This record gives sequence, C-alpha cells and structure tokens, in this order.
Amino acid sequence: MEQIENPNGTQNSAKLKNLDYNTQRDALVLKEYGRNMQNMVRHLKTIEDVEERTRAAETLISLMKQLNPSVRENSDNIHRIWDHLYIMADGEIEFNNEFLPQTEEERTKKPDHIGYTETPVKYRHYGRNVELVIAKAAELEDEQELIDAVADIGKLMKSFYLTWNRDNVEDEVILKDIKRLSGGKIEIDIEVIKEDNLFELGSAPRQRPQKQSSSSTTRSRSSRSNSSRSSSTSNNASNRRRTQGTKKNRRNKKRRK
Repeated sequence: MEQIENPNGTQNSAKLKNLDYNTQRDALVLKEYGRNMQNMVRHLKTIEDVEERTRAAETLISLMKQLNPSVRENSDNIHRIWDHLYIMADGEIEFNNEFLPQTEEERTKKPDHIGYTETPVKYRHYGRNVELVIAKAAELEDEQELIDAVADIGKLMKSFYLTWNRDNVEDEVILKDIKRLSGGKIEIDIEVIKEDNLFELGSAPRQRPQKQSSSSTTRSRSSRSNSSRSSSTSNNASNRRRTQGTKKNRRNKKRRK
C-alpha cells in the first residue's frame, strides 16, 4: 500500500500497487462480449499455425453465441458473429474458413434511407391503414362483398373513434367518413347498415347467404313432399282407428241394453 501526499501536505489516502485499473486498460471494442472475450480474441494473434488458430476461433465463436443468445442458427447471423470477431481483432488476422472480414467500406456504409409518405393523414384518429383498406374496398365490384367489407371497416373505425372520443358515435358519422375517405366511391344506404346493426361492436361477422344448386333444391322439395305424404298417411290411419273404436263402443252399448 502506498501513501499519497495531498497538495496540502497531508497523507490521508492510499493506493494499492500492482493493480490493473479499467482506466489504464484499452477501450472495449464490443461491450456486449466483455473484456475477457476481447483478450482471448487478441490472444489468437499470437497463434502462428492457421489450423490451430481456426480451431481456437471456432471455440470462441461458440462462447460468443452463448453471450449473445439472440443470435439464431442461420448463415447470416453466424457470419455476423465472425464479423464481430474480426472487429475485436482489428482485422489483422486470418482463418481457414469461408467467412472473410468486412472491408472498411462495408463497415462504415450507412443503411439505405427509408422513404416516408409525404401525403398527410386525413383523419388521424383513424390512421393511414384505414385509408388503405377503404381504397381496397372501393375496388370491389360485387355489392354484397362491398357491404361486408364496409361492415368490418365501420366496426374498426368506430372502435378507433371511441378511443379518442368518449361520446357515442352515430352510424351516419362513420358512413360519411367512409364516403369521404373513398373519394365518394363508396355509397351505401344508411338503412342497410341500421337494419342488421352492421356497425355494432361485438356483433358476429356478417355471413353471406349460400346459393343452393338446382339438385339440392329438388332434393329439398322431394323430401318436403315425402314428409307431407307420410304425415297425411299417419293422420288417415289414426282417424280410421278412432272411427272403428267408436263403432265398437256403440255395439257393446246396444248388447247391454
């Protein structure tokens, strides 16, 4: 332990000798792997044999996978880990494998600019995705499909409207907004919406009626006719039994007299 003299002449602090402080060490290149991994990567430079160096590097790659569990087993992520190893080694190392170090241009290349749509959102409480869905629905030619699409879109818009406005919203308001967002291409009578409560939240999705084929309709008609015949036959048989029973009762009464 070494006594350090303060500027005022007092000795009230001490410093241990032969200790390696972080302030005296080299800066970490990739902090997510830690200093021990960085030291082992730099130790690879001292191995002269390429095959032995490659085997040691593969061992370090397996350790780096454990330290970075988000990396999955696919070629892109494995290549990225090898890139990290090259970066920690300052690129001054060679291995006997298919993974080559990145060039300075590739490391410093900026990602491509993501283009943003400059057109403003007409109704921010609905969002841009609702506008895109309405534009797709406006392209529908079948009337029934259009009504079903408007019903689903209206429920979604109603839920978004109630998120920002606590007051209850009328179906007319939602239908008018759909017409404005479609540029007047979608026009549906409000009575069609109110008749089946198409904009009612929590209601089951509207089911389209299925068209029956001619064979199925003839079968249903024949089954109905057969059922009516069987019912009429059973009624006639029961009526006959009743009449026979009444005749027997009359005969028995006459005999008793």
